[in-house]
Amino acid sequence: MLPRKPSWRNFLVVLAACVIGVLGIALSALWALRSEMLAGSFQVSALMARSFEHHLTQSLNATTQAATQVLAGADKATDRREVEADFKRMLRGAPHLRSLSLINADDRIVASSNPANVGRQVPTGDYLPVIQGQQTVLRLGEPWVGRDFADGQALRPGTAQSAASTLIAATLPLQDDTGQMRLLVALNPDYLVNLMSQQLNGQTGLAEVLRLDGTRLLSTDPDHRLGGASDNQALARQFSELEFGQLESDGALGQPALTAFRVSPLYPFAVVTHLRRDVALQRWMSVVTTVLGVLMPVLVALSVLAVGFHRRQMALEAQRLESERLQRINAACVFTNIREGILITQADATITDVNDAFVRITGYSRDEVLGQNPRFLSSGRQDKAFYEAMWRELLGTGHWRGEIWNRRKDGEAFAEMLTISAVPDSRGQVQQYVAIFNNITDIKAYQSELEHIARFDPLTDLPNRLLLDDRLRQAMNQAQRRRQLLAVVFIDLDGFKAINDSLGHEAGDQVLITLSCRLRAVLRDSDTLARLGGDEFVALLADLPTQGDALPTLHRLLEVAAQPMDALGHSVQVSASIGVSFFPQPGKRTADELQHQADLAMYQAKAAGKNRIQLWSDATPQAVTTVAVLPALVA
Repeated sequence: MLPRKPSWRNFLVVLAACVIGVLGIALSALWALRSEMLAGSFQVSALMARSFEHHLTQSLNATTQAATQVLAGADKATDRREVEADFKRMLRGAPHLRSLSLINADDRIVASSNPANVGRQVPTGDYLPVIQGQQTVLRLGEPWVGRDFADGQALRPGTAQSAASTLIAATLPLQDDTGQMRLLVALNPDYLVNLMSQQLNGQTGLAEVLRLDGTRLLSTDPDHRLGGASDNQALARQFSELEFGQLESDGALGQPALTAFRVSPLYPFAVVTHLRRDVALQRWMSVVTTVLGVLMPVLVALSVLAVGFHRRQMALEAQRLESERLQRINAACVFTNIREGILITQADATITDVNDAFVRITGYSRDEVLGQNPRFLSSGRQDKAFYEAMWRELLGTGHWRGEIWNRRKDGEAFAEMLTISAVPDSRGQVQQYVAIFNNITDIKAYQSELEHIARFDPLTDLPNRLLLDDRLRQAMNQAQRRRQLLAVVFIDLDGFKAINDSLGHEAGDQVLITLSCRLRAVLRDSDTLARLGGDEFVALLADLPTQGDALPTLHRLLEVAAQPMDALGHSVQVSASIGVSFFPQPGKRTADELQHQADLAMYQAKAAGKNRIQLWSDATPQAVTTVAVLPALVA
């Protein structure tokens, strides 16, 4: 009886694989859900960045248009007070602004909604974008400390400052007489921060506005350092290449965040939003806790039930194993004395037993083959593909039957009719293979002899009419594929009947045998020479580039046919009349038509005086052309 330990081990391996598989599927589904939630959060971050950028861009655009209208025509110094009054009216409907001012070419404020700003110099040389010559687009500077220019100063880069006590300076071009006046805008970061904080609170993430060189202009996080571009160089590089984008980062929040940015299409700034990844995944973590809380107890319960069921099956399994062992022993005894060769192997094809008939047929003793693989009997006549197909059918259907060539111990190859059957156990697992075979070498030899007789001439051993028809069709297909010519050559002996009548049929047979050898020696290996019967032969000349390339071979055929030969001690001599047709021809031609054309050409050669070659003419099907005539030879 087989030990139980391997059975338990296999069971536990399968059980563990099932549990791991279920957990793997569950974790894969949860991970896919996590990816979906992250993608959704990225979309939210991108939408907020787009919304903030759009609002700020539209606000600046509206300010530019309103200021341009106000300043239209106000290009003299006497209009400065009216301009300041108009600036003040504009500020009442623009909470995103602190002040509006006019500055001259020396960067000095000459008019402002805040009179205290007048005379203050505001350097704009480092504003972006850098412009050589007259300004034509909006330019952004770095943040200032203070509520307005009068009481403020440029912020030192990297300083943490509340949005309520900072401003952002920007300049806009104006059309005046001198072309030197510009609009100086003090943006209100406090308003913008409050607007963004309403949609993105500090517990969820933060939003910030960066100049295109990475300088931080404002942030919803009061602890963020404003100004300076060293912390945002990676983002700044993307601003120059992309209009918007998404990425995972941890620089702004100090922890993993889902970052999205949107570059203004009109002005040199970008809005960046950061969502905390842990906040985005809170719902996913809740789902994970719920799923694992239900799945784990279920898996434990199913595992306990499976172990109990396996215990009950152990006794029955032991009985089945013992029964199978006895059956294998009985099977080996049954096949010992039958006449067919029997070979029994394990599932891995290791030979476990053979019968006496196997020993008699192969010449190997039982001890010599036990433990070996049956491949040592291989004769080499079947290739790898044959055995792969055999095993594929055997494994798929449980049996295989066919002819195969093996080799005896003395090296002699023999043919056998082989049947292989798989012997499974009660669970369908293959335990052994049983091969039964008969030696059919004599039958195969007799069959081969019959096939040779049916396809070859018994006197000359040349192909007969049946095999000629098959080779002619193959040669026609080959000629069409290779775009070469095929010559069908009919050869009829002149004077052969006189030899038969005067010296007898035995002498005539000797002439036919000798002549067939000579004619075959003239042809190439790729050509065919067949005997139709009597003194008629047909040759197939393949792979001819032109009709003229067949002439040397045709002349040699005439020459060897006319050479003297010995027939039962008598020197005899014949000649040949040869008719030739070529393929392909205009129109469709069958193999029978080609032979008929060559036959007609051969009869025309005889009518023209024998011992010559005639070609079938395409233009006049009933006419032939004399190609060559050898000197007359009287047989």
